[in-house]
Amino acid sequence: MPKNDLPSLLAGAERERSHSRFRQARALFVRASTAAEKAADAARLAQALQGAADCARLLGDFPAAVRDYTRALAAADPAEPALRADLACGRALAWRGAGEPRRALKGLEGALAAYRKLGDREGQAFCLWALGGAWRFAGDLTRALACLRLAGKAYARLGQQEGLAYVHCALGGVQRMRARHADSLASYLKANAAMRRRKDTFGTAYSYCGLGNAARMAGDLAKALAFFHKAEAVYARIGDRVSYAYTLWSMATAFKLQGRTAEAARAFSRAEALFRGTGDRRGLAYAAMGRAELAALAGRPGEARAALATAGRLARGFAWETRHVKALGALLKGRSTYPAYAGSGSHFIPVALPVNWP
Repeated sequence: MPKNDLPSLLAGAERERSHSRFRQARALFVRASTAAEKAADAARLAQALQGAADCARLLGDFPAAVRDYTRALAAADPAEPALRADLACGRALAWRGAGEPRRALKGLEGALAAYRKLGDREGQAFCLWALGGAWRFAGDLTRALACLRLAGKAYARLGQQEGLAYVHCALGGVQRMRARHADSLASYLKANAAMRRRKDTFGTAYSYCGLGNAARMAGDLAKALAFFHKAEAVYARIGDRVSYAYTLWSMATAFKLQGRTAEAARAFSRAEALFRGTGDRRGLAYAAMGRAELAALAGRPGEARAALATAGRLARGFAWETRHVKALGALLKGRSTYPAYAGSGSHFIPVALPVNWP
């Protein structure tokens, strides 16, 4: 346990964060922020609040993250534009996680402009990676892919393997959504090798989940579940809820495809509980779609329609998920799903239940 003096608290928090112990790190950053406020040390207050916000975002507490980033921006010296750009970028990522992709995009574009004005190449690379994810959540796969490719080139020029590994993870997700499954697998394999080589705990779990999804889309459900269980074990150890919730959804989808409906229902419920805990409307929409599909497969059309209506309400503002809701509604009515994905930049077209959603 670090001493109660401010430098020791900050050093201890950074140490915990470097080992992916985000809950413990956040507690120390919060203690440090209180100490910095009492000492009227604005620079260290901004540092502590930024650390607390980063950890809150990774733990899925997006309202706390937005609040701490906003407080950090108020404390940050106007003469430190690089720090202010970092804080604006972090807050935009928290908005993205909170299910506000348009607000996130505006914040990230502002941060990218600031990094370009500063000539900060590392900041630009990170912001391009973040924009790739935001455009993905906004349902614009073409822009997502373009931003991520630029981010990959930027990190390669900088020789930064950590950033490049996370770009490969993000590319794996976008290519999966585009139904480019071979490209998705290749990206996740690169990411996983880099994460394990660097001993990045969170990144390794994240890439295991990606490999599981690549195997799921290829129809190898046993292999997919093996990868999901590997990811699950790490997420449980580090206390992650955000990414773990999506791993549970992926597991539920694999169970559904195997006809293991009781296990699928339990996994969807567990994912839904985590999505609710983090306020993730996008995730809740996926869980509701899962319930709708299970009900339809069990011959309960009224229940399926009700769950689908819930999914539709939750998916508002998320273009990609709204397409899925429309496609599932078409399947329930025996209609073509092709119109739902027109102009999406994806070749994914579901044709029957159960659906292997990308």
